[in-house]
Amino acid sequence: MTVFKEIFSGDLFKKGMVINNTPFLVYVTFLMVLYVAYGYHVDGVVLEISKKSKTGEKLYSELQSALELYDKESLQSKVVKETEKWGLYESVDPPLIIHNKNSDI
Repeated sequence: MTVFKEIFSGDLFKKGMVINNTPFLVYVTFLMVLYVAYGYHVDGVVLEISKKSKTGEKLYSELQSALELYDKESLQSKVVKETEKWGLYESVDPPLIIHNKNSDI
């Protein structure tokens, strides 16, 4: 009970206890400021990660759309229709093997 009496009566300041412990109090205050600053830093990092995650999801969605469009356009029937205008056509005969009689292979 005497500790509370000293604190509230002001005797604690008269004895110089606070002045003697000023370096420790400055250190504790510095640690408290660092703790608060770290909290703000973590909030910023979490917000940035959230934004990047949303951007990544959007890009993944666009990738899936592009891949679906590519799959539609690269179908064999579509390719045949697009190349007909150049006079190209799909061969129905299998390829022939040409043998060279002079080769040792």
